[in-house]
Amino acid sequence: MPPAQRRAAAGVIEELLQNPQQFGFFQAIRLLEGWLAEGGQPGQGLSRLNFRNSLSLSFPPSEIESLVVQRHGEPTDSNRAGRAAASGDAAVLALDAVLAASGGAANDAPHALHSHEVARIDLTPAFMGLLGVTGALPLYYTETLAQREHFHKDRAARAFLDVFSHRAVALFYQAWRKHRLAVQYEGAQRQRFLPEVLALAGLGQRGLRERMAGALGGVADESLAFHAGALQRRTLSARQLQQLLQSYLKVPVRIEQFVGRWYRLPDEARGHLGMIAGGRAGQVPTTGVLGRSAMLGERVWQRDLRMRVVLGPLDRADLRRFLPGGRGAAALKSWLTMLNGVALEYEVNLTLQRDEVQGCTLGSHRSPHEARLGWDTFLQTRPATQDRSDVHYDIHAAA
Repeated sequence: MPPAQRRAAAGVIEELLQNPQQFGFFQAIRLLEGWLAEGGQPGQGLSRLNFRNSLSLSFPPSEIESLVVQRHGEPTDSNRAGRAAASGDAAVLALDAVLAASGGAANDAPHALHSHEVARIDLTPAFMGLLGVTGALPLYYTETLAQREHFHKDRAARAFLDVFSHRAVALFYQAWRKHRLAVQYEGAQRQRFLPEVLALAGLGQRGLRERMAGALGGVADESLAFHAGALQRRTLSARQLQQLLQSYLKVPVRIEQFVGRWYRLPDEARGHLGMIAGGRAGQVPTTGVLGRSAMLGERVWQRDLRMRVVLGPLDRADLRRFLPGGRGAAALKSWLTMLNGVALEYEVNLTLQRDEVQGCTLGSHRSPHEARLGWDTFLQTRPATQDRSDVHYDIHAAA
């Protein structure tokens, strides 16, 4: 349960600036990097982060000792920052920084601080560095530099050591981020992570990206990358196709294989009495050889070129989405074309839930829904007792 003093719309960045000690080091840098890099290139957020050495000799209660925000055009308040860091008063330091940036008073609620207003953020980690109780140098150096800053206002020595510790802490964070794909995706998904995953499906080249995202019901590259394991297969089983479509379309899907259909034969493939195929005398006939190529009739029954994709039971909104011309129908066609090409035909069967089967009245403006003849129009005198599977249409069907 949130505390009584908590504001309902408090943001994560605002909470981090006010109470940095409540965040872990990696999580805090991850949030600050994304916030400072808004509208810029990935990685630019780190350029405005400055990691400093600690001058505190007390036990560190968290991974972050202090956090100071400096705005553009604002003089550096190093004296206040040094005193707060030396005393370990991170909460007061962070709150003063936010209030100074927002122009408020200590008893006023801080306003939102935009990332473009920030010139630099000084962050003092409590778990590593050259100074402090966890530093690499003996405590004598920390005591000496703390006295010089407090009594002589001399911060040059600490600033010199900050040059080395800043680089070490920045490399430490980058090493942590390097092998965590989720963090890489947040920062540079379009530049690095996403193309690498798309390459597993053979779609990593620049000219192959974003091909399916622009049209109605387009499929984003993120969805293709999520199913890269299925896209890289030469053959896809019916079970795998069902799971993929069901995962993306968010509706029940059933695949029926080897659906038969009559196909018309071209004239040159039919048998004709008294005629030789090709119409030239002396030519060896290509049709009409008994036991080999003799064909009777104009059509042939085939079961290896067609499958049925059954969607549903659906509510009325989903039914309209998957009707021809809808976004769902376009996405379904894009996926089937991507997975199996145009060699197979698909019969799409939409099943409407029985609770959604409603009658319509022609010419009535009080009809609860728009009716389209042949698709979702029903004539009934009593509630439906079973689902309706009347809607059928083809994808990549031959004439």
